[in-house]
Amino acid sequence: MPSFKTEKALLLHIHPLGERACMLSLLTSDKGRYVGVVKAKKIPDIASLVDCRWQARLEEQSGTFYIDNASSCVIDYLDDKIRLALIQTVCEILHALLPERQPMENLYQNTISLLYALNDENFICHYIDWEVNLLRTIGFGLDLTCCAGGGNRLDLAYISPKTGRAVSREKGLPYHDKLLELPRFMWDKKTIPSQTDILKAFIITTHFFTTHAGIKQLPMARERFIHYVTFQQPSF
Repeated sequence: MPSFKTEKALLLHIHPLGERACMLSLLTSDKGRYVGVVKAKKIPDIASLVDCRWQARLEEQSGTFYIDNASSCVIDYLDDKIRLALIQTVCEILHALLPERQPMENLYQNTISLLYALNDENFICHYIDWEVNLLRTIGFGLDLTCCAGGGNRLDLAYISPKTGRAVSREKGLPYHDKLLELPRFMWDKKTIPSQTDILKAFIITTHFFTTHAGIKQLPMARERFIHYVTFQQPSF
């Protein structure tokens, strides 16, 4: 009978199956995204880190989760709509995008690091880095290290919507209407972004999620999150 134990798996999604059972979607540290049924009076909240055991009669079955312990990642942010929307966005994107049972240890570590860094003043920049890493994980990495046309790598100002490669200001200016604007903070981590820069970054990642990752509809939580951070006055 196949089974495994896992610690600090991130609870991404809950689908009710009657009054006392639910189908859970978890991102585990070493086995990727797993789904399974849990039967309990009290179900952990989405975005909880859970210690549990998974077991099934056959390997190909969804199986059952037996939860030993759970701690919520949202409990400290219930009155913070920006951070709460970020956490919801992370869980919804991973549940919708990730295939089952494909180990993604680097993505798991980056996700947990992001959730632990929410008190950092640069947490929105950390989130955008997380989206860029997610694109890389699913097979479409952005190249923000040099100019695709051989230009100045210290003056990257555009990115190709087809290749995901950065282009310098000089080389890209003649084709600026065919390129996406690349905010400096995405490749220069010393730069403090403006709200306009943040919006440009989301335009880039949205483009590659929808055109190259095949996501037709991004989560509504992400739309709320983008609205909060670009049309209000968050502290970066």
